[in-house]
Parts: sequence; C-alpha cells; structure tokens
Amino acid sequence: MKPSELYRLWAPQDSIWSPWAKPVLFAEDAILGGEPAQVGSWRSLVVAWAPSTSMGTAIVLDLPGANAIWYGMAASQHGFRPVPLYNGVWGPMALIDVNPIRIALHEVEDVLTDLLVRLPATAPPVFLLDSNRLSNAASAAPGRFDNRWYVFPQDFPSANLLLSHGINRVILAQAQAGPPKSDLAHVLLRWQQAGIIITACGADDTNPPAAIEVSKPSSFRALWYCALMLAGMRRNSAGGFGAVIPIPGSGGGGFA
Repeated sequence: MKPSELYRLWAPQDSIWSPWAKPVLFAEDAILGGEPAQVGSWRSLVVAWAPSTSMGTAIVLDLPGANAIWYGMAASQHGFRPVPLYNGVWGPMALIDVNPIRIALHEVEDVLTDLLVRLPATAPPVFLLDSNRLSNAASAAPGRFDNRWYVFPQDFPSANLLLSHGINRVILAQAQAGPPKSDLAHVLLRWQQAGIIITACGADDTNPPAAIEVSKPSSFRALWYCALMLAGMRRNSAGGFGAVIPIPGSGGGGFA
C-alpha cells in the first residue's frame, strides 16, 4: 500500500477528526526493519476505563513508543476513532526511536480497513501520542538526528469544536495515572477552562478514571510560548520535527 493510501486509512476523509492526524510518519515507503509488531496483541488489552461512545467522551493516550496505537486499537472496539498525532520523523541515529511506531502504523492496515466500515464519521476520537517525545535530551550531540517534539494547542481540536460535537469529558490515559506532561497541560487546561471535565487513569487501570484539576503550566497562553518552544526544536523540511544536529565547523545545515 502506498504511504498516501495508508495515511488515508488512518485519516479518512469523512472523519471530522482527520484534519489533526499527522502525516509525517507516513511520508516514506515502509522500509522499516526491526522486530515486527505484535499485530494481534492489542486484542487482549482490557481498556476497562473506555466508556460508551454515547457518554460524550474523547480519549488522549500519552504512552511510550507504539503503546498508544495498541491501546487505541483496543479503544476502537468500543467505537472510538484512533487519530495518530506523532510528529517526530524517522532518521538514522535518532534521539527518539519512532521505528516501532512506524511498524505499528503499517501493520494494522487490515484491521483499519475493517474499521472504516464500522466506525461512523462522527465517532469520538482517541488521540495517540508518544510520551517519549521529549526524552534523551542529554544525548543530543552533534551528528545525532534530533526528532524530539512538543504538542501544541493547535495540534488538537479546540474546546469549542469538541463541545459542538457533544464532547464534554476527556480521559487522559498514561502509563500511570497522574498529571499531564507540561506541553500537554497547555492543551488540557484550555479544554478544562471551557467547561470540559478532564479525567485521568493508568492505561491498565480497572477503576474508572478520576477527575483531575490541570495545573497551570509555565507560559500558559503567553503569545511567545510557541515561538519559544519551537526555538529548541529542529523542524523537518517535509513537516514535523527531525534534523541532524550540526557538527561544529562542518558548515552544513541541520535540516534533513
């Protein structure tokens, strides 16, 4: 399957959430390597915290590596639409290993084809994130491929849009129940201030998610916040984040 066709499986044109799906990990043909993903393993996951889709709930899965894909597929069995938000590109000697994510995105192709038949265009979203997106900063040496990335409010639908589609509650599922990462807090607090209830749980919890109060992150709603965060990231010419850290004296640029 061509990359553009695979992307359209994940972001079908009739889904109201597809404009937020990130295309960067679909930009290359599937020359993946590495260990094959356990495609059927998600079927054994019990997402006891996933409610009925009639409850006006969206889900944010902030889990390491490809785990959000597997839990997102499990949530799809409850009627939720997986929306990949991965925004760090692949590269050699990368700080963030996105290859497991690329493999997983490709290897659920057959399942997604079936999902397109079952899920309505208005199916509530389950947004997929890699909680490792800012890891390995200490390894950011010249010659390494720096594909760390932040999430920004514009990477998600606005609170008004969610509310207009009947979504008034969000579940944040992480490896362990707790507060969101600081970049994600900029998103969730905006939703919370608009009247959306934010709840949190661990991905393997069997108890219902508990309501949380999202703390105000540094530089919240500051006009220069995005510019400041982007200044520390390496944008990729094809979109998303990822570029080689220049070697001093080499005279080369840092963009792939």
